[in-house]
Amino acid sequence: MAKRADPRFIITEHRPWRIWILSALLIVASGTIGWFLPHLISASLDLIADTSSSPAHLSAQEKISYLDQENARLRKSLAQTQRELKIEQHARMDLSTDLEALQNKIYELNRQLSAYKGLIKSLEDQGFHIQDFSISKTVTARLFHYHLVLTQGRKTAQLTQGQAQLVIYGVLNGRSAQFNLDSLSKANAINFKFKYFQILEGELLLPNNFKPTQVKITLYPNESSSKLAEKTFNWASIKN
Repeated sequence: MAKRADPRFIITEHRPWRIWILSALLIVASGTIGWFLPHLISASLDLIADTSSSPAHLSAQEKISYLDQENARLRKSLAQTQRELKIEQHARMDLSTDLEALQNKIYELNRQLSAYKGLIKSLEDQGFHIQDFSISKTVTARLFHYHLVLTQGRKTAQLTQGQAQLVIYGVLNGRSAQFNLDSLSKANAINFKFKYFQILEGELLLPNNFKPTQVKITLYPNESSSKLAEKTFNWASIKN
């Protein structure tokens, strides 16, 4: 009868190369961990430092102080922007006013140039002429300054005198109305006396709620009731 093997003994295969491989892996792993660990700790500390300085992680009192500073900074920036905007607006207004004044001056110079050209031309013609008439505002409401230019051709070569009658047509309170110079001015009449040309000026005060549309000027010589000349101007074209 055969004997059974003693169970206290276990037969295993001897493989020393496995121990060498395992040892090598442990050495590589320990070296890698040793290299990464300082860097990981440093990065974590930097992250903690950055996070602790963020406003979101400040204490309640520090947050209030931080918001007050931000509010003051924004208010200062807004005030600066408003000042710059106001300066720019004033500059634009000044520029617009200067431009309007310059345009009015150019218009007036062109009108005067045209009037003088017409004056020179009319002196070469025969007869009597109402050469130019204009109206300009004054500092007083409804008070206007008028400018009337009369000419006579050189070929006439005689002294002429008489009166100019001025009538203003328009609308008063929704109805047609007309006013003579004697009802609008302290002067009852416009007297003229000249040989070649004469410039007549004066002031007239328009009634309340009166909207002028036309001005008719008629010239009468002293020695006759017949008209020397007559001309009608549109108010819009003569108002400066």
